[in-house]
Amino acid sequence: MKLLGQKSISTGLSYLFLFLFIFLLLHTLYMSFLFGVSYYNHSYSENLLPEVIEMGKSKGNYSPPFDVYFIFKYPFSNQQMMMGFFTKQTVMFHSFQNIFFCLFFYFLYKIFTQLSSQRLFTEKIIKQLKTFSIINILYAPLYFFIWLYLFNAHLDSSMLITCFIFFFLGITMYFTSAFFKRGYQLQSENDLTI
Repeated sequence: MKLLGQKSISTGLSYLFLFLFIFLLLHTLYMSFLFGVSYYNHSYSENLLPEVIEMGKSKGNYSPPFDVYFIFKYPFSNQQMMMGFFTKQTVMFHSFQNIFFCLFFYFLYKIFTQLSSQRLFTEKIIKQLKTFSIINILYAPLYFFIWLYLFNAHLDSSMLITCFIFFFLGITMYFTSAFFKRGYQLQSENDLTI
């Protein structure tokens, strides 16, 4: 099976990334909705959607804001979706993560869709590769900032590895966009000479 062009591995990967993008987008919207309902429940001592939202006082001697926990479940099941302390930092971190991964899979879908087309070197794929590289390069310092300053966490190896992986991926994609730009220029010159 061929890697590029129509009916290739890149076509299959583009469908996979589209599915992951749609799933994460729905997950993000659902999570945002549950955070909103949880905030309402916590602020007004209500108990809306008790089948999917569980909130209560944390066991142990935690000081505010870490004295309230939450558990979100997927609808129509007892499957746990996420849990944690109900704080602004938690909401911000999960929102940041989900938005990033939605963008991540959306641009992978767009890139692999372009790799499935007849013309490989286009201005469109160059722009998408550059945008994808910028998203990955920006993710590393933002992730680092959120962990160190919002959560007052200590520097650990998993945080550094995560930052390095996405920064390295961003730099690699930026160089890839430069190669595609050069290929586009050569293709354009070739088309003019024919």
